[in-house]
Amino acid sequence: MSEKVEVPGEAAAASERRRNQRLRTVFDTAFIMIEPFFDPAQGWGGHSLEHLAFRVVRENFPELTSEEVHSLVVAAHRVYIQRNPGSSDHLPRPEELRRPTL
Repeated sequence: MSEKVEVPGEAAAASERRRNQRLRTVFDTAFIMIEPFFDPAQGWGGHSLEHLAFRVVRENFPELTSEEVHSLVVAAHRVYIQRNPGSSDHLPRPEELRRPTL
């Protein structure tokens, strides 16, 4: 009978959902930069400034592809909603976001 030997960290690696390590390494920095764009107090006429988040990420991380920028902003949007459930009603829900056609 063969016995399975568990390697430390193997379970965590198997359950890891993130696939793009490059995005993971820049996420915290990018989130700090773009978090104010999700805040309703920072909006313009009651509208979110979320579209500016894309520009800021592109300018500060030129090595990212447009798909990676989109993924990063969508993930930051989800984190903002989770951290600020009472002040995110003005934002579309992540499932309502669609990839803009270029």
